[in-house]
Amino acid sequence: MTRRLAVIAAGALALALVPTAGATSLPDRTFRVSTAPDMSQLSGDSGDTSLSADGQIIGFASTASGFMPGDANGSVRDVFTFNVATGERRLISAAPGGANGPSSSPVLSADGARVAFVSSASNLVAGDHNGVADVFLTGPDGTVSRVSVAADGGDANGPSSNPDLSADGRFVVFESAASNLVAGDTNGAPDVFLRDLQTGTTSLVSAAPGGGPGNGASGAPSISAGGAFVSFASKASNLVAGDTNGVSDVFVRDLVLAKTSRVSVDSHGRQQNRAVADPFQQISGISRDGRFVVFDSDATNLVGADANQHTDVFLRDRRRHTTVLVSASSLNVQGNNDSFSPLISADGRIVAFQSLATNMAPGDGPREDVFVRDLEQRTTSVVGVADDGSPRAAELVPQLLQRPALSADGRIAAFSSTAPNLVAGDTNAREDVFLRLLDAPQTSLVGKRIGRRPTVELKADDPAATSFVCRLDNGPLFACGPGRTRLPAGHRVLRVRAGGPGMLYDPKTLVVRLSSEHRPPRVAIAGFGRGPLRTIRGIASDPSGVARVLVAVTYYHGHGCRALSGHRFVPVRCPVRLFQRASGRRFWSLRLPHAIRGPVVVYARAVDGAGNRSRVRLRKAIIR
Repeated sequence: MTRRLAVIAAGALALALVPTAGATSLPDRTFRVSTAPDMSQLSGDSGDTSLSADGQIIGFASTASGFMPGDANGSVRDVFTFNVATGERRLISAAPGGANGPSSSPVLSADGARVAFVSSASNLVAGDHNGVADVFLTGPDGTVSRVSVAADGGDANGPSSNPDLSADGRFVVFESAASNLVAGDTNGAPDVFLRDLQTGTTSLVSAAPGGGPGNGASGAPSISAGGAFVSFASKASNLVAGDTNGVSDVFVRDLVLAKTSRVSVDSHGRQQNRAVADPFQQISGISRDGRFVVFDSDATNLVGADANQHTDVFLRDRRRHTTVLVSASSLNVQGNNDSFSPLISADGRIVAFQSLATNMAPGDGPREDVFVRDLEQRTTSVVGVADDGSPRAAELVPQLLQRPALSADGRIAAFSSTAPNLVAGDTNAREDVFLRLLDAPQTSLVGKRIGRRPTVELKADDPAATSFVCRLDNGPLFACGPGRTRLPAGHRVLRVRAGGPGMLYDPKTLVVRLSSEHRPPRVAIAGFGRGPLRTIRGIASDPSGVARVLVAVTYYHGHGCRALSGHRFVPVRCPVRLFQRASGRRFWSLRLPHAIRGPVVVYARAVDGAGNRSRVRLRKAIIR
C-alpha cells in the first residue's frame, strides 16, 4: 500500500511543545489539532486520541475529509496522525480510492511511526472477506497489514477491537470474538490476543492455567511499553485461583513467565465486590515496567471509607501489593460522581481519567471532564480548559465519553471536546481534538511575617496558577494562595505547591519555615537618679528581636493621680496604666512632657518579633 501524507508547517505548535523550564515561557497551552492544512475548521467530528511517547505525534479518528489531501472517501471515518513538530499529516487508514468502511481506535508506537487501529473496511489489505471489523497496523512506510488474522493467515471469523501497541511497535494486543486465531479457542466468548509482528505469531493472553481459554469474556487490553505485561478485564473465573466474586475483574498477564495475576483486589488481596455495570467493561492501563496498574471499578471494598457509591479509579502497585484510590481531589476528597476510563503515563507517575464529579479540581467545566492525578504529589488537575485556564463551556452533546491520551512523562495530554471556547474561533459545532500542555508552574515566596498569626504571601510564575495546596507540619492539606495567607500560631513548617486548571502542580515543594517561638522577652527599668524625673530609660532583650517597648507612667499630684496620655498628663483614678510606645528597642527611653516630683510608678512591657509579650515590670519611687 502506498503511503499517503502531506507536509504542512506546524508553526506555533512545534515551538510550544518544546519542554520548558518554567510556565512563564508558555504563552499558549491549549491547541486544536483537528484543523485543515490552512488551519481552517473541519466539517466532521474528530476523536479517539493517542500520543507518541514525546507527545509530538498525535493520532485520532475523524469523519472530516478536509484534514489532508488524498482523503477520498468523504465522510467515512478515517485514522490520521499529525506531527506537531514538523507538520507532517498522515492518512493511516489508506486504501486506493479511500477506505470503504469506518476506522477508529488508533494507538501509536513510542516514536509514532507505527499505528494500530480498528477498521471495518475490506479494501485496506488484499483478501479481507470476513465482513467484520479487524485490527490493522500501518508502518513507517505507509504499508498497511492486518493483525487479527487466523492461525493459517486467513480471515478471522469474528470481529476484533481495542488494540494496544508496545513502545517499539513489535507487539499488538487486541480483543477478538474470533475463535480461529489460535488453536483450542472453544469458549465461545471474546478473548485477548497478542500478535508478535516480528515472528508473525498470535498467542492467547486471557489464558487459564494450562494455556486454555478463560470461561468468560475478556477484553479491553493494555500492554506495557516494554511489551512484557498486559492488563485486561475478564468475566472468567478460572484465570486465577480463588476467583469467587462472580463479577468481572482486572488481570495482568506476565508474557515472559506466562502467569496471570488479579489486580482488582484490595491491599490485603481480598477480591472486589463489584465491577462496572453492563454493558461497560472495566478499563485498565499499565506502566512501562508493569508495576502500576490503574483501573475503574464500582467496588466499595477496595480501599477504606469508600462511601461515594460511584465508579472510581484505583491504582494497584504490584510490587508492594497495595491498592489506593486515584479519583480524589488534591485535598484527598473522594469524587462525588463516576470516574472512569483511566490510563497511566509510561513512567507510572501521572494518571488521566474522565469524571462526572464536580469536586475533583478547581476550574472544572459542566458535566464530564478529563483530569490528571499526580500519584507522587497526590494532586489532581482538570485538563479540559481554555487556553487562558478558564473553565470549558458545556459540551454540545449530552455525554461525550472518552479516554484521553498522555505523553510518556504525563506533561502533554490529548482529548476531544465539542466545547466552543477552548480556543479562539471554534465555531464549527463539532467534536475536535485538542492538545493541552500541562507544564507545572514554579512556586515562590514573596514574603512572610512572623507573629502570633504568621502571614505568608505566595505566588507562581504563571498567572493562571490559582490553586495552591498547602500543608502545615504533618496536618491535613488545605487550599491556600496565591496572595496572602494567614496561618495558625505555633511552631510550623509550611509546605506549598502551586497549580491550577489545565496544569500539573509544582513537583518541587516550597518549604517555608515559620519560627514562631513563644519565649517572652525581658525588660528592665533603669534607676531614676536624683532630682526631678524627665526621662525614663531601660533595656529589653529577646533572641528573636524586640519589636517595641510600652511604658506607662503615673504620679500623685495634689489630691489625685495623673497618668501620661500622649504628650500630657491627665487626671485619673488610681491605679490606672496608660501604655505609651517608648523610643528604641533594646535600649529604650521615654521622655516626659515635663519634669515630675512626688510618688511615681513606672510600668514597662516588651513585645518581641513573634508577638510574645513580657510580664509587666514596675518601679516605684518618691521623686524629690
